[in-house]
Amino acid sequence: MESMDNTVGSRGFVKLTQRQEEILLGKMLGDGFLEQNGRNVRLKIDHGADQKHYVFWLYDEFKNIALEPYQIFVHDKRNSQIYEHWRFATYSLSILNSWRDFFYLNGKKFIPFRLTELITPLSLAVWYMDDGFRRTDCKGLYLCTSAYSMEEHYLLQKILEQRFKVQTSLHFAGKNVRIYVSSSQVNKFCNIVQPFILPRFQYKLFDPVTTDSLAS
Repeated sequence: MESMDNTVGSRGFVKLTQRQEEILLGKMLGDGFLEQNGRNVRLKIDHGADQKHYVFWLYDEFKNIALEPYQIFVHDKRNSQIYEHWRFATYSLSILNSWRDFFYLNGKKFIPFRLTELITPLSLAVWYMDDGFRRTDCKGLYLCTSAYSMEEHYLLQKILEQRFKVQTSLHFAGKNVRIYVSSSQVNKFCNIVQPFILPRFQYKLFDPVTTDSLAS
């Protein structure tokens, strides 16, 4: 993947590794948030208690530029329930400024056109761990993408087809739209992401995964 612009951060010279860039890209397709904090930017991670292990895995990947995860209890006004969350954030660093410029327009996250040349199997796996799930009634997978516009959905479909040769369709649930990977494409998709899926997320894949559909 082509490196983003890395400059001197507020904590001295640091540079994201190739692996960190790929994970960050996948996280931004999912639930990741890049926050402007003064003149520089920080990555913020937040997941529920059932994904605590995922938060700590992400922290291990970014611990050279991040503060340790911490527990917080969040009150959900919709149902008056209190939920346990685990969070962490990176330091505010100038190396992340170009990433925010890449993924945000007027303060809103969007899908950049250049993703096709940047996304990798690791990025796709992180995105799937964030926002994907398998159907229980048939051999199909979803990527929950309802936050994106229809134009962005079409772009994501094009990216998946051009980069990974995975064809998808769009499924509607009311006003919510999701990207669907059908049974004819599932083995291909699973073979791409399986080497990078954490053990506790293996339930999101179909078994067995055959090797004859491995992406080039």
